[in-house]
Amino acid sequence: MKLWITMGLAVLVSLAASAGWTQSTASNEVEELVVVASRLPIDPSKIGRAISVLDADQIKQLGAQYAADLFRFIPGVAVSRTGGYGGLTQLRLRGSEANQVVVLIDGIDVSAAGTGEFDFSSLLAADIERIEVLRGPQSGLYGSNALAGVISIHTKRATQGFGFNTALEIGENNTQQTSLSVFGGSEHINGRLNYVVRKSEFDISENDSILGTEDDDDKNKTLSGQLHINVADALSLDVFARRTDKETDTDGFDFSGGPLQGLPIDNRSFSNTQDQSIGVATTLRFADGRSITKLTLGRSDAETDGGVFGSESQRDDIRLDSSWIWNPGQASAHRTTLFLQREEESFRNLYPFDPSQRATQERDLLGYGIEHRVEIEDSIFITASLRQDNNDKFEDTTTYSIDGSYRMNDGRTRIHASFGAAVTNPTFFEQFGFVPGTFVGNPNLEPEKSKGWDVGVEQVMLDGTLSIDLTYFDAELESEIQSLFPSVINVSGDSNREGAELTINYQPTHNTSVMANYTYTVADEPGGKEVLRPSHVASLAVSALLMDERASMSASVVYNGKMLDNDFRNFFTNGFMASRTKLDSYVLFNMNANYNVTDAFEVYVRVENLFDEDYVEVLGYATPGRTVFAGVRFNFAY
Repeated sequence: MKLWITMGLAVLVSLAASAGWTQSTASNEVEELVVVASRLPIDPSKIGRAISVLDADQIKQLGAQYAADLFRFIPGVAVSRTGGYGGLTQLRLRGSEANQVVVLIDGIDVSAAGTGEFDFSSLLAADIERIEVLRGPQSGLYGSNALAGVISIHTKRATQGFGFNTALEIGENNTQQTSLSVFGGSEHINGRLNYVVRKSEFDISENDSILGTEDDDDKNKTLSGQLHINVADALSLDVFARRTDKETDTDGFDFSGGPLQGLPIDNRSFSNTQDQSIGVATTLRFADGRSITKLTLGRSDAETDGGVFGSESQRDDIRLDSSWIWNPGQASAHRTTLFLQREEESFRNLYPFDPSQRATQERDLLGYGIEHRVEIEDSIFITASLRQDNNDKFEDTTTYSIDGSYRMNDGRTRIHASFGAAVTNPTFFEQFGFVPGTFVGNPNLEPEKSKGWDVGVEQVMLDGTLSIDLTYFDAELESEIQSLFPSVINVSGDSNREGAELTINYQPTHNTSVMANYTYTVADEPGGKEVLRPSHVASLAVSALLMDERASMSASVVYNGKMLDNDFRNFFTNGFMASRTKLDSYVLFNMNANYNVTDAFEVYVRVENLFDEDYVEVLGYATPGRTVFAGVRFNFAY
């Protein structure tokens, strides 16, 4: 009932605004294109699917040093972190599992092949230029694991000439961060190299044990770079590479049946991870830009070593896209893209418990499909995609999507909708199990399948300074993979995910901006409500430029509603099954201030959890209280 009340009120507001405001929207015309929503860059207003973007200015204003905290300001996203800095950090879109989302960094799939998901604790925000989040079933374009959406992260690019940036930050919890970027080149060849090191300490367990009460250290070293070469007028080459080495102290989990049964406890556990990816993309354009062919080669590797457990996995990916624009500039324009993808994955346990876990496991798929776009009179935009995946370990799958966007009232009102079918293949862990051998894999698992749709309205008002977008979404998941100790199965029955997303962007003056988001989500599975899916999530960020734009200030608030989590405290008396425990809602206030002493020298201060909120994101794990950081940045270019 709450959902329909929310939807009804928002629709009334939108209709009233449509009738009451008649100013021109020319000042709000979108100039920047998004990459993730189609096989070629596209104007966001021509997309029927739900997409959100954080640009470089917004990322700087928010001030977060971990990328995961930036996603708290994007609708449809729920973030959960096991304790403090460096703890496993998962993102869920529209009530999905974390492994039902494809994560791209500079176009390369970086999700670990072993788990099917990306641990966002390893991703720092220092070299991020832009974030795009595409929500809803997207397997029609991106294949397996794009069941709930796609997250695309773009790192900072080089510019012509030469320059470098360096920054230093210190803060509570013995936090230190140092970063250096070097960039430069000409219009024919340019590149950028980034290096950042971040260290911190925090006791992530709420429960002390006889094994110690030490703080848990986290150290992250990330090296990334990109190179762009214009080989000829019609041919370009891009190279992207990234490597992260992270050493994190973790806490153990008590399964002794004692007073701390089912809770994390202080001990000397650790997790060392190495993530690396490299991609090479060549783009060929001819026929006055009407024909565009792109070949991308990508590899990603992930290794986790906990001393007595661990795994390594690898993904090799080859993609070919060939697009043809039929009649550019005419009232009715068409664009067709044919695409082909070959993906090979491998996985092995570092510490096999028995011979069945010793061998390296491999699997591959061949995917191919078509995307077609139609634009009519610069007001109606329709996109359809169809994809076939041939899997060597699972049944073959056919996925699709269709979306439409309709602009009316001189672009002040836009209606958008989409529908699609998507899949997520079982992970290697789910297929083959892992050390210490108490979990048995199930090689007979089937892919999870989902069909979903969304519909929304976007209203632009006040001379284009205010935009409001309200979207309703609904999806059903079948063959969901769930744990049934000591293994996993495809459960019968459907899991339902539905809700509403509200986005408000307001820029009352050139120097002031307001960004607000709210998401209502219902995520149910055959056994009850899904865990770590809050029904209500909201955020608000207000930013202002001051002192002739030499200074800036921003304040933000994040609300995370009540949610359930798995509780293993009664595991042995509950038929070897976890029960469910409710976690309380929480509100976090943050502030960020920057001042440009000179054109090249900047100082800043940031306060996270300003009012020292005591909250929990995952049962048993502590979270940081009020924390103050200060830093300097030096930018040089000529």
